[in-house]
Amino acid sequence: MRIFNSLQRKIASALVIGMAVVLIPASTVLAGWGPSRSTFTWDNTATYITFNSITDNPTVGDERPFLSGKVTTASGNVVDNINVQHNDEVVLRVYFHNNAAANLNLVATNTRVKIFLPTVSATNTFATSFITSDNSNPGAVTDTVDFTGARPFTLSYVNGSARLTTNALNGVQLSDNIVNNTGAQVGYDQINGNVPGCGQFSGFVTIRVRVNMPAAPTPPTTPTVTPTAKPVATTPVAATTLPNTGPGAALGLFAGASAVGSAAHFAVRRLRSRA
Repeated sequence: MRIFNSLQRKIASALVIGMAVVLIPASTVLAGWGPSRSTFTWDNTATYITFNSITDNPTVGDERPFLSGKVTTASGNVVDNINVQHNDEVVLRVYFHNNAAANLNLVATNTRVKIFLPTVSATNTFATSFITSDNSNPGAVTDTVDFTGARPFTLSYVNGSARLTTNALNGVQLSDNIVNNTGAQVGYDQINGNVPGCGQFSGFVTIRVRVNMPAAPTPPTTPTVTPTAKPVATTPVAATTLPNTGPGAALGLFAGASAVGSAAHFAVRRLRSRA
């Protein structure tokens, strides 16, 4: 009925569920429903105890895809792919029917319903349900329902929400073990696991789950840094004493030169007078 986009995701889940319910080969949960089995019609029912194998049930149609659901506030009927948002409450519904002909008086014993919710956060995920019985053939049948969200999310079971409705019971509470491998016993007129053959003894099981879809984390704001001008390094210059070139210094310079010249001239004159 439903082909899933991620085969690896289904294989991983199949291994877990296959270990939990050894009566179903792991490969059968890759499709929407399983395992492959003989089918019957509303007018040509089974000669043995088997669950959900009629293809033209006037109430639900093909019984093999027996798990479906909807957001509780959404209009319309249950669907096979549920679009969810944060904090949505979703109702999941299982239909069970012992297809043995009524005149054979074949009663399924220890009939249980199990619903395994996804445990890994994802934007596309699924839940899996099993209907099991001690004396049915096959011993367990399975189906899945898909969930899609805008962001990764998880689903949590609402404790105390499992209910059973039949022609004899109206919304009777079932065990919270419905969401683990123990499962919850069902029945027709009491919770004893006994389900006679024929459509009038069929029933619906519902549970409620809550969607937890955290908001996308807001990336931290990077502060804007205003560049600061880097100071230019300066090399200190050693102080130098410059020559005094003012007017007084120039006068002294020439005065010294005149004195030297006069002394030389006097010496020459003395030498000449002795000659």
